[in-house]
Amino acid sequence: MKIAAVWARVSTEGQAELSLDSQTVRAKAELQARGYLVPPDRVLAVDWTSLDLSCCPQFHMLKQWIQRKEIAALGILDRDRLNAVGLQRLTFLADCTEAGVELVICQGPPILDEPEGQLVELALAIGKERSVRRARQGSKDGLHDRATLKGLPTSHHRIYGYRWEGETLVHDANWEVVKLIYSMALQHGTYDYIIGELKRRGIPSPTSKEVWCKPTISSILRNPVYGGRYYALKKEAIQPTTRKGPSYGNSSCRRLPFEQWHHLPKVNVVNPPVTWDEWVGLQERLKLNQQLARRNSKHDYLLRGRIYCDYHRGEHGQPRCYHGRPHHGSWCYVCPACHEQGKGRCTIPFLRGPKTEAEIQTICRRILASPEIIEREIKLRHGRVQATAENLRLELQKLGRKERKNLDAETALVSEAIRNEVSKEAYERNLALLKAEKRWIAEERERLESQLITVERDHAVVVELGQIRERLAAKLDNATNDDWRLIFDAMGMELHITEDGDKLLNLAIPVSHTDTQIVLSAPEHD
Repeated sequence: MKIAAVWARVSTEGQAELSLDSQTVRAKAELQARGYLVPPDRVLAVDWTSLDLSCCPQFHMLKQWIQRKEIAALGILDRDRLNAVGLQRLTFLADCTEAGVELVICQGPPILDEPEGQLVELALAIGKERSVRRARQGSKDGLHDRATLKGLPTSHHRIYGYRWEGETLVHDANWEVVKLIYSMALQHGTYDYIIGELKRRGIPSPTSKEVWCKPTISSILRNPVYGGRYYALKKEAIQPTTRKGPSYGNSSCRRLPFEQWHHLPKVNVVNPPVTWDEWVGLQERLKLNQQLARRNSKHDYLLRGRIYCDYHRGEHGQPRCYHGRPHHGSWCYVCPACHEQGKGRCTIPFLRGPKTEAEIQTICRRILASPEIIEREIKLRHGRVQATAENLRLELQKLGRKERKNLDAETALVSEAIRNEVSKEAYERNLALLKAEKRWIAEERERLESQLITVERDHAVVVELGQIRERLAAKLDNATNDDWRLIFDAMGMELHITEDGDKLLNLAIPVSHTDTQIVLSAPEHD
């Protein structure tokens, strides 16, 4: 008897589909009725989306069986169990035809051998792809509307210290532990102190481990539900940079900024361990602790991460960043590459810390003390941003039309090739041109979108700087380092040491030529 294989697939995209077992049983019965033998090791049942079968290990195994002619037939429940990407499905069907593998479809019309049949398969695959993408987007929009329109949580995920009763969060046996953690945190207890105290009291972690980990403590302290407010839409699914195991689609997630979270007043949190004001104050202190942890402990280096050496470059061509270090009872900023063998010394390897910070503060203070400069910039940029942004949006619309024409041309070319209306050489040449145009459109779109974001951000920076000036202009002489960091962030302050030894100060607000030529001093010795 000839050997056959079975391919069964379901998707986790919320579609109402038959189970893997029922697909396998039906396909095996059809194959056996046609005189084929299906060994147990030739049955492939997977949980995978049809949009990304090219990444599925089992599908790769199936293609190897076909290419090596190890099977004579393949049984599937329906053709939509195959690729939903049209060209990928045609390639797979061509492999089956070339290897002489019979496709046995249990339901739906059989696959036609004529060129018109390939055109039918392409149309069915395109329809399947669109339906899957529409269902995926509909699921995402449904969760978003559930939170924004109905005010309901997108899921009743487990929250340590609470349990769900309808749309209400009530205490469970771990609530006292959460109360203890917040009590120690509000008394300026460090993560190590909290972990040590929990271990001393014999309190296990949420995963029943003897010692708690810092990320678990951090997630509890940063969850607003313990301040009495429940937020939804805190994360979004993204493609992982690298896939460590069998997975597909947006299997990773990115945590969104707090400003983009959605508060759900309908969710009642019973007796939270801290008040909302206490929770907000704790977040500000945790943020400050995180900033201070990135610097050396003895000195609060104000310009850390803002001074760049254009002579020494990193692996990706980016300028190396000066770091701070103590120096004879004071501190300085040092180019790190000057201490690495074979890197060579730049023209200004050291900068005096107090003098450099004071000189840059003087320039920024001069700008903030003149409201006319900021108001003039706001007016100038407002008109320029509107005109530039409008032009960029028009260019993006043109690219969208070109993209649609490119897709239509590629579809028409594939159809002509299937009907043998175009030679193989002409098909490959035109397809290469269309793909080159598609790459150019994608790169141009990315460039225009980046320009649009930059233009809008530059205008927002100036407006934000005006608001900061109103808040801090009266107390610049007594501003703290945190106030100055806020000012530097708003002004986009960067200091670049060029290869020739020039000092270029980049600010969001342009200043006079003499202002940017500041004199920076280096220590007399290493």
